Amino acid sequence: TRKQLLHVGFSKDGVFWEIDDEPIKFMNEKGGYNEFEYGYDPRVCKIEDKYYVTWCNGYKGFPTIGIAKTTDFKKFLQLENAFLPFNRNGVLFPRKINGNYAMLSRPSDKGHTPFGEIFYSESPDMTYWGKHRLVMRPCGGWQSTKVGGGPIPIETDEGWLMIYHGVLTSCNGFVYSAGAAILDSEKPWIVKYRTKPYILSPRELYECVGDVPNVVFPCTNLCDAETGRIVIYYGAADTVLALAYT
Repeated sequence: TRKQLLHVGFSKDGVFWEIDDEPIKFMNEKGGYNEFEYGYDPRVCKIEDKYYVTWCNGYKGFPTIGIAKTTDFKKFLQLENAFLPFNRNGVLFPRKINGNYAMLSRPSDKGHTPFGEIFYSESPDMTYWGKHRLVMRPCGGWQSTKVGGGPIPIETDEGWLMIYHGVLTSCNGFVYSAGAAILDSEKPWIVKYRTKPYILSPRELYECVGDVPNVVFPCTNLCDAETGRIVIYYGAADTVLALAYT
């Protein structure tokens, strides 16, 4: 049985990791711990002096976007779910935009959603979300069925570099690949550039065979500002975590 839980990991070089055996216990504002149904596809985003974790959070059997904050990766305070079910792929921006927190998401349904667009939303307090804007729709080929967020966007001179996932429906089921786009710096719902071919697609055995075959699913990236080198951490076949460099 697959257990969809969230764990903390530490690494000195970003390649070899030590993962805590015990899953994260999310505290509530009363000092107790919240019940945890399931969680997957986590992203970590630093905003000012805090780290925020977003993930697909099970809420009474429905998928929604969970949010928690931490300063030490030992204690995690869970905030209100960002949206009512159904929603997935909550990706925060690493700074406020127009004075508000900003997030990308992909409204969905209860199952293995056969559709999906990327939306942008803002919040003044990380509790109430609004100003929803459509960012991106599926557009054919490797991203013809649905698109959704990936790692935390990287701010560049040209705008926000957004690495995202796209899905096509083949005769053998869904195939997940990754692409990239540039979003406007202050109006991130405006797409300035979008890759036509994918930048990464399932080719290796560990990407094609596993719990969910034919999946490349980017969730995290690191950027070296001096060299421009980017490291992309991605799920492969929902079974292992892989690295790509660009």
